[in-house]
Amino acid sequence: MVISGVEETYQAWDGVPGYMLDTNRTFNGLGAYYDQDGNLKYYKDQTDNYRQSHTHLNWSQKLSSVLNLNTALHYTRGFGYYEEYKSDQEFEDYQLENPVIGTDTITETDLVRRRYLDNHFYGLTFGLNYDDKSRIKATIGGALNYYDGNHYGEVIWSQVATNFDKDYRWYESTGQKSDFNIFGKISLQATEHINIYGDLQYRNIIYKIKGIDNDLRDISQDHYYNFFNPKLGVFIDLNEHNQAYLSMAIGNREPNRSALIDANPDRPGPTAETLYNAETGYKYNNSRFSAQGGVYFMYYHDQLVLTGKINDVGDPVMENVDKSYRAGLEVAAAVKICEKLRWDVNVTLSSNKILNFKEYVDNWEDTAQIINQLGKTTIAFSPALTGSSTFDWEPLKNFHVFLISKYVGKQFIDNTSSEDRKLNPYFVNDLLFNYSLHFKTIKEIGFNLKINNITNAEYESNGWVYRYYYEGNYGVYDGYFPQAGINFLVGVDFRF
Repeated sequence: MVISGVEETYQAWDGVPGYMLDTNRTFNGLGAYYDQDGNLKYYKDQTDNYRQSHTHLNWSQKLSSVLNLNTALHYTRGFGYYEEYKSDQEFEDYQLENPVIGTDTITETDLVRRRYLDNHFYGLTFGLNYDDKSRIKATIGGALNYYDGNHYGEVIWSQVATNFDKDYRWYESTGQKSDFNIFGKISLQATEHINIYGDLQYRNIIYKIKGIDNDLRDISQDHYYNFFNPKLGVFIDLNEHNQAYLSMAIGNREPNRSALIDANPDRPGPTAETLYNAETGYKYNNSRFSAQGGVYFMYYHDQLVLTGKINDVGDPVMENVDKSYRAGLEVAAAVKICEKLRWDVNVTLSSNKILNFKEYVDNWEDTAQIINQLGKTTIAFSPALTGSSTFDWEPLKNFHVFLISKYVGKQFIDNTSSEDRKLNPYFVNDLLFNYSLHFKTIKEIGFNLKINNITNAEYESNGWVYRYYYEGNYGVYDGYFPQAGINFLVGVDFRF
């Protein structure tokens, strides 16, 4: 199987400044510059370009009446870059000599640069499955994956002429990551009503990074991780309509590339996160109604979060916080109101906290950051209330009308729980019309019309913030990401 795709989009990752949300929700300052006459211009090629191709080879073999083997080879090729216009750039930041024009030494210029990602990702997966059709299901499996990435930047144009080759590279770094895991899991029907399952996984990661980053920092480093991730649970089938479950698990996760390369070289780097998770719940169902509810508690040790701390060149870094947790209640239900109408609804209530959060704020008049001890705070982008609802109406055979609603409660965009750095709650409704045709040669053709945000609600789904103090005054840079008003999609699906 081969899947390939290409995308080219105009950059919009700065968002809209908070003070402009009420006046210009479509503002995008990326690519803006002033020409030599002082006129505001926008660079037309301020674009993000990427292509990716996936190749998969799958093989399944029945070895006996109780054994089968599934294997797969995969390869993903990715290549792309984003191009951007940058004003008032210092030549030395690009390892270029300052040009001399007459008797004047020029230290800055406007330029156009590209930052590239050139990567290969390949590996294999396998699973040997046992099923005796009565009491035991078991799997022994694993995967070996390898990532090979090259990151580099090129200067493709400079307003002030200087001596550099075409497509001059001012930085380059490589990253190789091998990821091996092996696991065994078993599901045991201990009695007629009790099923016990377990899952044990060992995972090994080797991460090697070499070279310099775009800010000319040497980011060469090697990391080795070994994780043991166990999971145990029980499912109790009380009767035909009632079930209960309980599960416990431990999971570990390594820091990502950004957290590693942005870390301050003069301080200990980020360590892996550990999650302890416990869940329990209850399910009920009959022919017209079903419901389920569950509670969970997720305790993190060394969770990686943004604290405001910066590295030696002023970039934000991820820091481990000692203790944090997520706890919540999830409830879902579905009811068949009548033969032609069904309603599905779910609600989640949660508390998501860092127990002893320490905030760092830049002081532009001093190299030392201001430290604020805030105690218990809410984890960023973690609403305490979310919910969704879907009405499915079938007025005609094979013709469905869906009313899809989603509510997301207040979210903070950093970990300080500050009311002036938040996303407001939002409630969005979509309409989906679906009609399907069935044929002997083609299993199904589906025609879809989806009208999103039918009430034209104004809301933001993401944001960022940077805070500082200067001359005794508090300042802020921020960006919010307004979502589209009413819009529609038309599609045709084929199933063979």
